[in-house]
Amino acid sequence: MNDRATSCWVVALKTEAAVIREKYKMASAGQAGPYPVFKDATGRNWLTISGIGRVHAAAATTYLHQVSQAAPWALWINVGIAGNKRGDYGSLYLVDKITERSTGHVFYPRPMILSAMGRSSLVTVDTPEVNYRSNDLFDMEGSAFFNIACRLSCQELVMLFKIVSDGPNFDIGDLTPEKIFNLVSSAIDDISDMVVEMTPFKEKERGRLALPIGYDSITEKWNFSQSRQHQLKHLLERWHAFFPKEIPLSYLEGCPDAKAVIHNLTVKLDAHKIEWGEP
Repeated sequence: MNDRATSCWVVALKTEAAVIREKYKMASAGQAGPYPVFKDATGRNWLTISGIGRVHAAAATTYLHQVSQAAPWALWINVGIAGNKRGDYGSLYLVDKITERSTGHVFYPRPMILSAMGRSSLVTVDTPEVNYRSNDLFDMEGSAFFNIACRLSCQELVMLFKIVSDGPNFDIGDLTPEKIFNLVSSAIDDISDMVVEMTPFKEKERGRLALPIGYDSITEKWNFSQSRQHQLKHLLERWHAFFPKEIPLSYLEGCPDAKAVIHNLTVKLDAHKIEWGEP
């Protein structure tokens, strides 16, 4: 499917999204749903704007996965502004630890890449942080995004980039859409470079999860539940090991439904005798 997403971007604010949309030449995906969705001309880069807060971040991430039909090897990227005690306004960080303050849950993003980019831990809060009690970054979406995204793809393909926008010397109340746009604009090339560097890891995961020959043709013809999809994948892997020159679809003519497909393949495979050769 040409429009299947392999890079999925989730941001909280329109001004953050505007920079990414401009970079990747994204236009509206034409979806009438709870969150706006955009995609580029190739159908590989998709983006949604969640709004502020954990609930919206989780829901928007799930929604983007459904709308984009994101591949299970897709890269999931969260970009956003964050508060920081250190006062290094405009600095870009790759998050390597997330603490969800309200629950105490801790997550450890571990993107499969070595980079000179600064790393930082992140605390996700439910109300804007103004005390900056530690050297952590502070946001309101990161933990929820990560918790959902790492269920949709390999955990090593989930990345969070945070740009310092406020702190003791930069009052959060002084933030404007223009300032946020400029902050993300100053970081987008570095973020994009890291996304490119992740491509080999996406391809490696794609190869690992590649579906057996015939899987798409069969699932397009019959409606499979999720559990039967797993059964089908396993059966087709066995099929190609036993019958590398035979097309499984030709053996399934007349099957009324997915249950019958699974039954016919199972009977055929279980009846196969392996020739071990002379001892």
